[in-house]
Amino acid sequence: MTDDRAGDNEGRQDQAWPGAVRWELGAVSGHVSEMLWQCDALRAGKLYQRSVFGTRAEAEEFAVRMRESETDLMFNVEAIKASAVWN
Repeated sequence: MTDDRAGDNEGRQDQAWPGAVRWELGAVSGHVSEMLWQCDALRAGKLYQRSVFGTRAEAEEFAVRMRESETDLMFNVEAIKASAVWN
């Protein structure tokens, strides 16, 4: 079976509407340092969740709060270059 409308889309390209894509970067979006802090949550040795923070204090505070509620997860906080997250 053929679609008679197939030629209707010829020459057109799919495009996203301006403003349709939102990047939720939280507090990190205003961070201008070359270093960020990454907090990895590991379950059974596998990455479960990765969060990025602007300061070490924020990352450590997050890890402490999560350790209280998610006792089966291990948390690792480390410094990373901002260029590793975005250019």
